[in-house]
Amino acid sequence: MKRRQLRIAVPSATDEGTLWLSWLYRLRWVAVIAQIVTLGFVFPLLANVGLMAVWGGIVVVLVGANGWMLRKLEGNDGDIPPSTVFLQLGLDVTALTGFFYIGGGPDNPFTSLYLVHVAMAGIMLPPRHAVGIAFWSLLGYGLLFIDPWPLRWDHHALPEDVLHPVGQAIAQTITSTSVAVFVIGVASSLRRRREQLLQARERTARTDRLRSVGTLAAGAAHELNTPLSTMGLRLRRIGRRYEDTDTVRDLDVIREQLDRCTSIVERLLIGAGDPSASDIEVRPLGGMCAEAINLWEKSSSLEISFVDDSGGLLVELPGIAFQQALINLLENAREAQEEADRIDPLELFVGLTDDDLGVVEVRDRGIGLPESDDQVGEPFFTTKPTGTGLGVFVAQSVADGAGGGLAYERRDGGGTVARWWFPAAERTAAVPI
Repeated sequence: MKRRQLRIAVPSATDEGTLWLSWLYRLRWVAVIAQIVTLGFVFPLLANVGLMAVWGGIVVVLVGANGWMLRKLEGNDGDIPPSTVFLQLGLDVTALTGFFYIGGGPDNPFTSLYLVHVAMAGIMLPPRHAVGIAFWSLLGYGLLFIDPWPLRWDHHALPEDVLHPVGQAIAQTITSTSVAVFVIGVASSLRRRREQLLQARERTARTDRLRSVGTLAAGAAHELNTPLSTMGLRLRRIGRRYEDTDTVRDLDVIREQLDRCTSIVERLLIGAGDPSASDIEVRPLGGMCAEAINLWEKSSSLEISFVDDSGGLLVELPGIAFQQALINLLENAREAQEEADRIDPLELFVGLTDDDLGVVEVRDRGIGLPESDDQVGEPFFTTKPTGTGLGVFVAQSVADGAGGGLAYERRDGGGTVARWWFPAAERTAAVPI
């Protein structure tokens, strides 16, 4: 039978309630199992058999509350308020009080378990709610002195002077372990959330830098479009005035170069790091890579080995921006090999990961990564005298916009591997390219 996984809604940046409730959900299952095991141990000590039904009823209530929490966690009804966590912790304290009341009152060696819930409240809840749980625990412990059901120590095979210290030792172990596991787990969760927050801030900062570069590019494109349009208009007038063969041939060449300039201006925004300037396309990843290679090979004499094992994986990407970014990566690889005096063919591999992410790897035998490799991908960072520092940044921006990423690593035997990955739009049969 396949185990059912708990699908907890991802908490927002301000929703700590989901995080705390998920911890309560798990810890309560541990408590329920522990109570069932304890019942088998203390059953001979209960004052009468009817108390067993009360014990079981409390366990059923806890199981039902956990079922409610599961539905709450799997839903997406917005942020979970602290009052919900407060009420669930209060229910646990009430259940503990019920267990202790029918199991010896203050003489029960497990009363130290109240401290677990007080510690959890101090971490999970706002101060006033935490004080409320502490007060509720003190009130519950005080009620244990009002005519509780005593434990019948003489009905157990072991004497009281052995059972009580053993119970205290077990209770201390449970309390210490529970608090330690909870604090360590919460600290780990908070570290992950802090890392996610830092990554989000880095993406925001990268986007801001991208917008500033895009603004400059937009201004340049606007300034260039005007003279290019004027030149095109004048060329049409000249063509109507002079129809001799030599003039027509010269005008055709000028128009061709003018069209090229216009195309360059249209790509200026993309080349400056703004992938949104390119239309989004859903196409086979291998086919998009093959087209970029064909364009790159027109201006490069270096050979390239291309392997497509993506199985026709479709991706949703800005087509022109992807093409420009891949050409940038290929150019970086070629220049790195030139600096290392290597003429080995570049390698471009397109494949799939185990979780169906499309991967594009550009492999070279160049000079390798610089010592400050943590800055690779930052705008305007370059190790080349004539570089702009935007090539890798554009590739990173394309990947980020599609929900993927870009990473560099040193290659065994020298060189670098640029690994680019993208989520799949959908899977299809292999598409010939």
